[in-house]
Amino acid sequence: MRENTGKSKFVILGMLARMPLTGYTIKKWLENEYSHFWQESYGQIYPTLKVLVAQGLAVCSDKGEHGNGRGQIVYSITEAGRKELSEWLREKPEIEKLRYEILLKISFGENTESEVLIGHLDDFIRRNEELVKEMKDCMENLSKLTGEGIDCTYSHLTALCGVHVYSAMKDWAVEAKKIIIEKGES
Repeated sequence: MRENTGKSKFVILGMLARMPLTGYTIKKWLENEYSHFWQESYGQIYPTLKVLVAQGLAVCSDKGEHGNGRGQIVYSITEAGRKELSEWLREKPEIEKLRYEILLKISFGENTESEVLIGHLDDFIRRNEELVKEMKDCMENLSKLTGEGIDCTYSHLTALCGVHVYSAMKDWAVEAKKIIIEKGES
């Protein structure tokens, strides 16, 4: 389970500022759009929504039954919620904490065979190539939405960051692999 950073309410308020959403839709958006750079516990979504409603930062409305026989609750941000989100956006971001297990393994590489490390690096290279492709596909989809009159500038910027970060990590792994191979040949 991920550490609760206290940012769950701002993630959800930011999403509700775009449009009213159900808890399920929030879960799907987190899974698809934000998971590359922000992990949020699914177990936090509904409790956080309840807190937002209790604090007057969001309201909920029952939209009746939808196919599965259950009513869907749609949440919307209030003016107080918009104000809270705006105040948080003005705060300086916390310093990011980087955790890459591959960096630990490479750091302790003298304790294993170079082939093991090269295998890890090959997997890492492939994974980052796939992530770059996902980000570029996302940017292409956002461009289509922009063509339909929906402003996706800020979502585009987060995907663009993904392209740069994953490309840099792939480039590092390619160079690290080369250095390990050259070290083994000497």
